[in-house]
Amino acid sequence: MTQNKNEQDSPSNSGPNGRNTQPELLLEIAKNLFELFHDENKEPFVFFNNEVINLSSREIKNLLSYEFYKKKGRVPNNDALTQAINTLKAQASFDSKKHILHNRIAKSENGKYIRYDLGEGKVVRISSESWKIFKAPILFARYSHQQPQVKPLSDGNAWEIFDFLNFEDEDKLLVLVSIISFFIPDIPHPIIHPHGAQGSGKTTFCKVIKKLADPSSMETIISPKNAYELVQLLAHHHVSFFDNLSSFPGWMSDILAQACTGGGFSKRQLFSDDNDVIFHLKRCVGLNGINLLISKPDLMDRSILLRLKRIAPANRTGEDTIWNDFEEVRPYILGGIFDAISKAMKIYPTVKLKHLPRMADFTKWGYAITKALGKDPKVFLKDYKRNRSLQNDEIIRDSTLAQAVLMLVNQYDKWSGTLKEAWEELSGLVGYDKLDNTFPRTERTLRQYLERLEVNLIDSGVKFSIGKKTSKGIPISFRKVAKLRSLSSPSSPENKPDLQKTLTVGDGKMD
Repeated sequence: MTQNKNEQDSPSNSGPNGRNTQPELLLEIAKNLFELFHDENKEPFVFFNNEVINLSSREIKNLLSYEFYKKKGRVPNNDALTQAINTLKAQASFDSKKHILHNRIAKSENGKYIRYDLGEGKVVRISSESWKIFKAPILFARYSHQQPQVKPLSDGNAWEIFDFLNFEDEDKLLVLVSIISFFIPDIPHPIIHPHGAQGSGKTTFCKVIKKLADPSSMETIISPKNAYELVQLLAHHHVSFFDNLSSFPGWMSDILAQACTGGGFSKRQLFSDDNDVIFHLKRCVGLNGINLLISKPDLMDRSILLRLKRIAPANRTGEDTIWNDFEEVRPYILGGIFDAISKAMKIYPTVKLKHLPRMADFTKWGYAITKALGKDPKVFLKDYKRNRSLQNDEIIRDSTLAQAVLMLVNQYDKWSGTLKEAWEELSGLVGYDKLDNTFPRTERTLRQYLERLEVNLIDSGVKFSIGKKTSKGIPISFRKVAKLRSLSSPSSPENKPDLQKTLTVGDGKMD
């Protein structure tokens, strides 16, 4: 008996003369088309035309449908596609090799090379001798928003980037070194935080860096709604610039502080199961806003603050002109960056610094990059130290508790008591306001608040020590260890004391 057409197309039946079913034909096509593998989280992928594609993506369905159509003259049915792809996923997860995937940049296992993903199946391989373009190995994850990078050209000049950025000369070296460091894998990267008045070029800065380091259809990102959304954004972007922020929630600050130095995050894959998706992130992050957004010491300590001045109307250029001019020189700027990285890779092993700040790896690479750019590395160290000093001033200025501590030691030089007595003394000095989240509401949280500020207080000339609990309470002492730093009055809120005036009451002379 002859089978009808519907029976022949059924994924569960053989065709006439024992021909393969649609799922079997699709698997045969896939075998000749793809290389199967899984990543470190057992997620199944294929390698096609030197690019990595997730087996769950629509692109896989389209490719298999197209190849089936070319072979059979008709499209496969959905059930056949589903069966074939599910089988491919199982083969990739259990029968195929594991490859660790990276986002945009990666270091070889022996540390000899840095690879940068150009997209479209090509990578730049950088060594201490040179850089060259090769076909991509199984190395880089791909996301729908990512765009291919332009082909870099040799003998470029990275400094040409400042034809499109609004920075004072004294900030340019630190800015360029920070940008080039975005191409160095597996190191903590400082959070870049340009801030300033409207019309100062903050958004243009973010877009220029995104185009150079991590081209995407999402050049800037609006504030995420929740922690899950933020973690996924960070996972899918090597460089994430959050644009035009007016506020900065605490949960976002905590996640970014981990993400820029390296942290692990997980989220449930589906609300209907208990599977976790694990993200191991070490990302490059930027924030911009009219006002300074960062206030938490742990995030501030990982940041570079860049105040931009409003661009004079006579110096403004139309958007079309800016981006047309930028696209002409982007290949040369990019080539200049790769030239600098290659030279820095040769210099880096020789860098020996006596004193390293928290972002130690960035500091060492910054030293090597500066030397590769033909500049004095001591200037970079001086500029970075100046910026870190600015960070400390901002933290102290915006913290009512920090100001109260400075006022206390300025008045007494040394002070001892219990945590309860300290809270009462400090709150009396500044006029406690329960709406002020920079001052602890009770003595029970005073210790926690002080420990967050410990490094900043030391930099400002104050040390404190907290002992073990006694019958009288938990002892605490403050002492002045250096001349207190001079600060201008805080800008907000209005009830914070004018520390500059307060500090002239005691010693009189300040640094």
